[in-house]
Amino acid sequence: MNVILIYKSMPVEIKALTHTNTDGTYTIFVNSLVDHDVQVKGVLHEISHIQNGNFNSDAHADVLEHLLHNHEIKESDLPDIQFFVVA
Repeated sequence: MNVILIYKSMPVEIKALTHTNTDGTYTIFVNSLVDHDVQVKGVLHEISHIQNGNFNSDAHADVLEHLLHNHEIKESDLPDIQFFVVA
C-alpha cells in the first residue's frame, strides 16, 4: 500500500486526516503544528482506519472511531506500507 504524507498547518485538535485518492493510494495530512509523537500517533490512527476498511464502510464515523480506539496499531505493524513525504 502506498501512503502519501503531507505536513500541513491545521487546528491543533486535528492530529491527522486521510483522503482516499482515485488511484487507490491514500494521502494523510499530518498537522505540522503538533509534536512529533502526536504526529506519529495521528498517522498510526489513520493507518488503522485504512487497514480496517473504514473508508469503504457505511457505519457512522462516531461508531468507527469508538471501535478503533480499542485497537491501535504499532509502527511494527506497517511492513507493507510505503510512505512518500511531500514537502
